[in-house]
Amino acid sequence: MKICLSGNFVASADEGVRKIVRYLERELSKRHKVLTVRTKRLASWAEVRAFHPDIIHSVLTPTTPGFVEARLMALCFPSAKRVISAPQASALRFRRLLRHFRPDLVLTQSDESERMLQSLGMRTEFLPNGVDPETFHPVTAEAKAALRDRYGVPSRTFVALHVGPVKKGRNLRWLTRLQTDGCQVLVLGRPSQTPEEDLRQELLSAGCWVWPQYVEAVQEVYQLSDAYVFPTLNPLNCIETPLSVLEAMACNLPVITTRFGALPRLFSEAKGLSFVDSEEELSKGVAEARAGGCGADTRRVVSPYSWAEVVDRLEKIYGDLVG
Repeated sequence: MKICLSGNFVASADEGVRKIVRYLERELSKRHKVLTVRTKRLASWAEVRAFHPDIIHSVLTPTTPGFVEARLMALCFPSAKRVISAPQASALRFRRLLRHFRPDLVLTQSDESERMLQSLGMRTEFLPNGVDPETFHPVTAEAKAALRDRYGVPSRTFVALHVGPVKKGRNLRWLTRLQTDGCQVLVLGRPSQTPEEDLRQELLSAGCWVWPQYVEAVQEVYQLSDAYVFPTLNPLNCIETPLSVLEAMACNLPVITTRFGALPRLFSEAKGLSFVDSEEELSKGVAEARAGGCGADTRRVVSPYSWAEVVDRLEKIYGDLVG
């Protein structure tokens, strides 16, 4: 097949939608011809027409104009089937307008988004994000000690990690309660998004570490940590299958998370994976992770969601569309 991946994603390697496109492009290119374009570049429209795609697959940031732009892009080659990935569909506005820009299929990542889009007469399929288990993997105690030495993290400190932008909408204030004598909170921010300064200062005042810099080998930050915490509640503040949660699980970290987006649909509680509904439960989950030592089994739990497995499913979806 000839597949065009399009969207308004940015080139920043720490941005979620761009990471999704990068992995889709990598896996699909193993068996298909793939063209990746940015919708806002007019030159891209001519590239699409010359490419003659079977599928035009738009990976969208969650805006109604994004749906409109995807529809206009598809006019470059009308015979192609139109697919949209909406990794944060709950943020869509002017939903009634979308009825006039329906693609052939929308790939959803939560029950809520699925119901909302189906109510607009759209055909949907559930397809979560994936993880790269070769990049994100557990390390030996010796390798972990070496990483801590390199990054200046004390060897005996229990590190509870969160990866993502420093913004109030992600509910990071819950993390200040985790900062105790026996637990060090580390927030690895997103350089492409300026941190909210008052929240950053609040985290620092509580004793949390906030690293704003871009870390190329981000897997090393997971590997030097002892647990991963995801306190976000508001669906407008993260894609519905949080990549950081999958990456932490692939590194076999204990994960303490809210019931966010697709996570309760993908996973049941397991050894090292806890769902929480309050600040108190988050603190209790971290305390249990500290007491449990290295008994997590989260890598096994996330193994069905490697990007290779996710793209295998996507190829079947494409095949059904083109007949």
